[in-house]
Amino acid sequence: MISSFTIRNAREDDASDMVRLVNIAEHGLTLWYWSRLAGEGQDPWAVGRQCVCDEQDPLFWGNAVIASLGTDVAAVMIGYPLDDAHDPRRESEKPVVFQPFQALKTVAMGTYYVDVLAAYAEYRGRGLGSLLLERAERQAGGLDLSLVTSDANIAALRLYRRLGFEEIDRRALIREPDWQSEGENWLLMVKKTTR
Repeated sequence: MISSFTIRNAREDDASDMVRLVNIAEHGLTLWYWSRLAGEGQDPWAVGRQCVCDEQDPLFWGNAVIASLGTDVAAVMIGYPLDDAHDPRRESEKPVVFQPFQALKTVAMGTYYVDVLAAYAEYRGRGLGSLLLERAERQAGGLDLSLVTSDANIAALRLYRRLGFEEIDRRALIREPDWQSEGENWLLMVKKTTR
């Protein structure tokens, strides 16, 4: 019953759901990073909420669209044009595990980048990914769409390919002793738009 979902712009009060969904989309990498940013005794989830409330952060709630069912957040899409304002080379101070992302985002400069697309488990398989990517395409204003996903994320890859995304580059996944993920590579997928 996809018709019962509402697609809306995110609000600041969506921050708690957004950080959980961002962490799901990025296979625990963001929580790992927020844990490193957290001060002594500080909650890493609180660091994440600060990030999504920071206008300078790409994960800012103002870049997000929410799929909700009633008052419950079901899914999120965070997207923005990769341009001078969101140049991945500015993220060089991040740990080495982010280097493959930065390299792929640099390849994707000039596209509308879907940074996060995630749904809570109980809402998957209901067409929300397709709806949110359609919204991203409208927001892209004629730019090609791009995103990065793990080669182990088979369900997502099936969706992206069905919607016209093609792999154009890949980078080996870098692990840390305290962060592991399935898969061997991060894949840059691009959907060419008609102009």
